[in-house]
Amino acid sequence: MADNIVMINFYPHFPENQEQPNCGEFIFLMDRSGSMNACMSSEENSPLRIESAKETMVLLLKSLPLGCYFNIFGFGSRFESFFPDSVEYTQKSMSCALKKIEDMQADLGGTEILQPLKHIYSKDGKPEHPRQILVCTDGEDRTSTRLNSS
Repeated sequence: MADNIVMINFYPHFPENQEQPNCGEFIFLMDRSGSMNACMSSEENSPLRIESAKETMVLLLKSLPLGCYFNIFGFGSRFESFFPDSVEYTQKSMSCALKKIEDMQADLGGTEILQPLKHIYSKDGKPEHPRQILVCTDGEDRTSTRLNSS
């Protein structure tokens, strides 16, 4: 008595010159207030919050898809951005951003996120690239009551 066996192989056709889909505009808001100079925990040799945030930012930046746009804002009592406008994600723009991340310090005063958000939303997004904003912070914003009413 023999067992019946069936083997099927599928070889799908993938077009060779497939266009890169539009994949978004990524805006990162990094808390650079003074509280980011605190340790992550009370354990000995615990890293500073800013160092942990920088490591996370590097991981996120290196995970972005080709063809997207990005920018990184640092905020505290004031804010600053790496680039005047979002830039296309390329090896060159990533390398430039990595150098700037390495130099980032928790040196921008208090935690006030409203002004950078207003600035970001005052600018048009990239056509066909949905905007996504990712926030990295350690605590309550001084302007949270104004954020809720804006």
